[in-house]
Amino acid sequence: MNLFSKDLYKIEIRRNFKSNMIWSFALGLSLFLIVAIYPMVAEMMDALNEMLEYLESIDSSFIAMMESFGGIPDNVMEYFATEGALFLQLLGGIYAAMLGFGIVSKDEKENTVEVIYVLPISRAKLLTTKMLSVATLLFIFTFIQMLLTQVGFIIVAPGESHLILWEFGLFDYVMFLMIAYLSMGLAMFLKPNKSPLISIAIPFPLYIITMISSATNNDFLKALKYISPFTFTEPVGFLKEGHGFELINFLTFSALTIIVVILSFKKFRKREMI
Repeated sequence: MNLFSKDLYKIEIRRNFKSNMIWSFALGLSLFLIVAIYPMVAEMMDALNEMLEYLESIDSSFIAMMESFGGIPDNVMEYFATEGALFLQLLGGIYAAMLGFGIVSKDEKENTVEVIYVLPISRAKLLTTKMLSVATLLFIFTFIQMLLTQVGFIIVAPGESHLILWEFGLFDYVMFLMIAYLSMGLAMFLKPNKSPLISIAIPFPLYIITMISSATNNDFLKALKYISPFTFTEPVGFLKEGHGFELINFLTFSALTIIVVILSFKKFRKREMI
């Protein structure tokens, strides 16, 4: 059974390519600049460390909170983990959510739904092709982020291995896919013509949950990290501290994404044209 339409795939890539490039290079160049200014930032680290040592003598809880967010970086990779990577995940998650939501809602918004839905292909093939186009666009987006970041690392820290950066990018790509497919599912269950901005309700609260769970000693709040896909790609743990991979969190959100995708197929078959 063929579940892929080459013609529709090309249409979806073309109609989303411009916005993909804008997001990719706007964020990618920002990440490049964040890494590129590290030598200037590093000069301020000694003075900052002295200040933190003084603050620790007054209030150790403040230092503990700083450490939960990565503390003072000792090298450019740790600096990227505490600065650029967090920036990448939040904005990348927002882009993924809007892309996934828009790939479904755009047909109604642009009044092309009648044309798309009456093509001589099944609804299952339509949705599968849309999902593959989302996967392609997010791959391009993530690759550009990692490439421009890598260029920054080569300039600032030539000769060092940055393989972990690409491993981090791979898991970010998987996380972006999860968010995009959850947003596609959200679009299925809402009335047509809803703004893609509503999809931000998926990544933003989950990102905040991950930040809160990382900054607290409360057992209940720390356990909330398992309901957020940002946990298995948490940059401070992944790039700086070398924490073990959060397998339970990864499997939980993989299962949730699969369930949402299955429900999306069922809902899409019954979706009415407007």
